[in-house]
Order: sequence, then C-alpha cells, then structure tokens
Amino acid sequence: MSYFSIGLVLVSSLFHAVWNILTQTSQNSQYFSGLKGIWIIVLGAGFFLFIEDVRQLDAELLVWAGLSGVIHGLYILSLSRAYQTQDISYVYPIARSAPVFVPVFAFFLLGEQISFITALAIVIILVAIYILHFDGHLIRGFKNLFDAIIHRDLRWAFYTLAMVVAYSLVDKKGMDIFFQSFPERTFMNGATFFFLESAVGFTLCNIYLTAVHPMRDILSVWKKEWKTAFLAGVATLLSYGLICVVLQFEPVSLVVAVRQTSVFMVVYWGCWRLGEPFGRERLLAGTLTGMGVGIMAFAS
Repeated sequence: MSYFSIGLVLVSSLFHAVWNILTQTSQNSQYFSGLKGIWIIVLGAGFFLFIEDVRQLDAELLVWAGLSGVIHGLYILSLSRAYQTQDISYVYPIARSAPVFVPVFAFFLLGEQISFITALAIVIILVAIYILHFDGHLIRGFKNLFDAIIHRDLRWAFYTLAMVVAYSLVDKKGMDIFFQSFPERTFMNGATFFFLESAVGFTLCNIYLTAVHPMRDILSVWKKEWKTAFLAGVATLLSYGLICVVLQFEPVSLVVAVRQTSVFMVVYWGCWRLGEPFGRERLLAGTLTGMGVGIMAFAS
C-alpha cells in the first residue's frame, strides 16, 4: 500500500471519527443522521448540476452505486440505533472491526489473498473486541459477550458491522469499474460514487424515519442541530469520498484495515471527553486494534 494511499486513508479516518462523534452526541442520533443525509443530498445535487454529468455513467456503475446506497442506508440506521443503546467507545470498535471479516470475503468474492501476517492481525483484533466485554474473569467475560448478543443490548453494533463488511465489498467492486471507465479522474470518481450511493441510502433512511417517528419530534431536533448536521455531512463526504478514491487502486482488505485507526480517536473521546466508564480496558482494546491494523497494513 503506497504512502499516498495510507495518508489519504488516515485523513479519511479523522473525518470519520468527527462525524461519528457528532452523531453520538446529538439529542437523537437517528434524527441527526437523517438531517445529515439531507445536507449530503443537497451537496450532491449541486455537484451533479454544476460539475458532473450523470448521463455519462453506464448502467453497471449505477447498479453498484444503488446497491451500495441500500446497504449504507441500513448501516446508517443500525449505527444510530447502536449509539442510542450503548456508549460510543463500546459501539464504535465493534462496528469498525470489519478487518476481521473483510479479508475472508474478499478472498472468496474478489480474489484477494490472505497471508499469515494478515491472519495474525485478525486474531489481535478479535482479542481487542473481546476485551471490550472483559471484566476481570475469563469465563464471565465470555458470558458477558454472549449475554450482550442474546439480550440485544449490542445487536445494533453487530448489525452495523455486517453492513460495513457488505458495503466495503460492494464499493470496491463499484470503484474498480469506475477506475476502468475513467482512470484519469480518481478524485472525481470517488465523489461521484459517494454522492450516488448517499442519495439512495439517505433517502431510504429518511423515508423510514418519517414513517415510524413523529414528524414533530424530528423537526424539533433538526431545528436545533442543523448547523452541526451540515458539518457532519461535510465530514462524511471527506471521509468516505477519500475511501472511494483509494479503493480504485488498493486492495479493500488493506483499505478497511488502515481506516480503523479512527477507533483510537473515538475511544479517546468517549472515555476522556464524555466520561464514559472502563477507559483503561477500552483503550487497551483500541491499542490492540491499532496493532492489528498496523500489522495488516504496513507489513503487506
């Protein structure tokens, strides 16, 4: 993986942590995500009106972007629900543990190879996820993890994880096609794909929100947090737009792995700035996640 690609992913990770923090600290994460999506759709409308001509894109590209949008819509809803049920420093490392699974699916579906060193990194990240539920007793730690799944207090975090794995694979396929069609405009390709999938995903998200929640309550949150939602929308654009750029010429397994450095930022925020409990254990989990990411990315 080139230093340029690593740099872009690290910048993306910073903006990814920013919009996650803004979402978690909202009065209502689901309503906030819907408003953030509206801002992104508005920005996308301007992009396609004045910069990009969507008519030059072939049907296959639009299909992959649409599929990505559906998965991202489910991801947005599950992530915002997860933030309403658990602390951010619990939810985020689980939701962002995709490096555990993406290499496996990328091997079977995209033909990417998994080396011994990658397997070692996966084990380290698995240990990090387990530590999030460890309270000092080995057996009780496993029981806590099992109870969390059975009692559904962390189910939305695991749903989010599944969506991250799915859209990572779909987006890699879509960006490969984009790069083959327009190899000379990688940044434009990334922005175009991001706005297309966001239009689908956030439209579905807002349809769901308005169907199951009182519009009065939604508008109340939107009125108070529209500026913050705009900032979150810009951060999301910079975050995933850059990922779409890098996916055009790097293996998805490595891109997803390096991107998990944002775990450090969010765990730090949750434990020190928001006063969430179990800071040492969670920081240990974040450190191990970073070790796994570093091994997976830089030793490749």
